[in-house]
Amino acid sequence: MNDYLANVKRLVILGFFLCAGAAILYDRLWLAPGRACEAAHNWWDPEKRICGRTVWIPDLTHRPAASNAQKPWEMDPRKVR
Repeated sequence: MNDYLANVKRLVILGFFLCAGAAILYDRLWLAPGRACEAAHNWWDPEKRICGRTVWIPDLTHRPAASNAQKPWEMDPRKVR
């Protein structure tokens, strides 16, 4: 009987460590890229798993910006409103 309980105990401990390892891998490989992208103030697309960058239209078209225009990510949030 003691061998049976020892084997069950080993199985439970092994199952716990496998589940904990799976949870850590899920966090590192699936969730962490999205958090890192959003921490860099970029756009995260969870369906395609792509980190997109905000594009300033005058940089894209090579046209001059309006005289008082400022890139939104360089603006002081206290002065927006």
